[in-house]
Amino acid sequence: MSNSRITALNGLSYDVVVVGAGAVGCAAARELAGRGFKTLLVDRGDIGAGTSSRSSRMLYSGVGYLAPPFPLWQLPFRPVTMLRRFVYSRNIMHCRAELVRDMPNRLTLHRFHYPFRKGDRYPHWLVEFGFRMMEAVCSRNVPLSFRRLSPAQAASESGLVAALGGPLSSVGVFDEYMYAWPERICVDTALDAERRGATIRTYTKVTGIKRRGEKWEISLNDQAPEANGQASITADAIVNAAGPWVDKIPGGGMGKKRRVLGRKGVNVMVRLPTAWRGQGLEAFSSKGENFYVFPWGDYHFIGPTELVVTEDPDNVRVLDTEVDYILNEANLLFPQLALTRKDVLHTWCGVRPMSTRDGETVSLPVRAIHDREMPGLITVTGSYIMMHRHAGRLAAKLIEKRLGKRGAPPKGMLPTKAAADIHEIMRNEHVVRLVDLLRRRLTIGLNPSLGCDQAEELSHIAAAAAGWSESRRQEELRHFEEDTSRIYQRVRP
Repeated sequence: MSNSRITALNGLSYDVVVVGAGAVGCAAARELAGRGFKTLLVDRGDIGAGTSSRSSRMLYSGVGYLAPPFPLWQLPFRPVTMLRRFVYSRNIMHCRAELVRDMPNRLTLHRFHYPFRKGDRYPHWLVEFGFRMMEAVCSRNVPLSFRRLSPAQAASESGLVAALGGPLSSVGVFDEYMYAWPERICVDTALDAERRGATIRTYTKVTGIKRRGEKWEISLNDQAPEANGQASITADAIVNAAGPWVDKIPGGGMGKKRRVLGRKGVNVMVRLPTAWRGQGLEAFSSKGENFYVFPWGDYHFIGPTELVVTEDPDNVRVLDTEVDYILNEANLLFPQLALTRKDVLHTWCGVRPMSTRDGETVSLPVRAIHDREMPGLITVTGSYIMMHRHAGRLAAKLIEKRLGKRGAPPKGMLPTKAAADIHEIMRNEHVVRLVDLLRRRLTIGLNPSLGCDQAEELSHIAAAAAGWSESRRQEELRHFEEDTSRIYQRVRP
């Protein structure tokens, strides 16, 4: 349903308010509502419009997280670190199996490749052991189907492998899943939270959080076009799930202590040879960092970068030097490609919220932090979209520990198919702006033109469904074009 006036919330009280309607916030709201808590989910923008819509779009198996961040000779002396990495990878594998079971039509299955070369950082037998151990112990009947082939055999099966520069000693072949539509996963999860009893308010900014006796007082401001209302509500507990913005929620932080540090990931969309369609690659860059080639319809996107950033995630953009780096790394892997900026369709970047502890970055694990000095305020950090349900459960368990268990209402059914009728979508799926419809309710926003080729036509349908004036329709078109240029950037040759 569409947002009502924000003043209707004024004076209401909730068990839990979840701040941030990305993948983690939606999952937390779904989990909390399913456990019987009166839950409000708010976001300053649309559902899934932040980091969740700028991810690598991969439901990763997590095997790479087994790799130790220290020399192998130290392994016997650091068993606790390795156990933590195993548990983290296991949790990812379990989340992978859960989403394959619950959302099969939101995922696509692809054959991926891992090149083994002489002089690799990790012994080849150890990498193979990692794949086979995770499949045997943690796959939950969603196999990796790992095989290790000779270069000639792998090349005969894959045009992508045949184009790899040498020398190769062997090639690992395995199955990975991609999100066909990560934004829609967020929407589906939010709608399921609503079916379970949660209230959803998009385009609602938290402007202040204060402790009042035994409760929290939250100030809200309406951010929707043609709206200018405010409201004050109370809650027994708060889940701060604002991703890389958790430290920027007024009153929801921990003073000067950072809980997240942003890691910028850039992706570059290109069209590669037709024989490579649907195939992917995971490897290491010349700097020893993770590097991938991911399939996306007729295209592939390549990346990422691994740059730590401290500026506001709203202001992070793709730099020319980052595009050049990614293209250069791709050309090192595939010497015959000779990619240049002219081959780039568009680029985008996201900021991953890496957890921190005592000022140091903690890559693992996902954390749900309960600060004793701020009772009832839970902050979730360090989660990727592939771990969103796990993160939601962590937050819900801490809320139960704080508020006690509730009698859970009947659980809703997680929707797996988007409504086909635009009028129905506008009516029932919290669409406020045209960009919400094109980018996160329909697949149109993910086509090669990023929805620009159908925006005019669909704006008329949306205007009729929502009762927009002609001036509002034109404003929505301008906003969609500006948002597209901001998120998906074209590259100058």
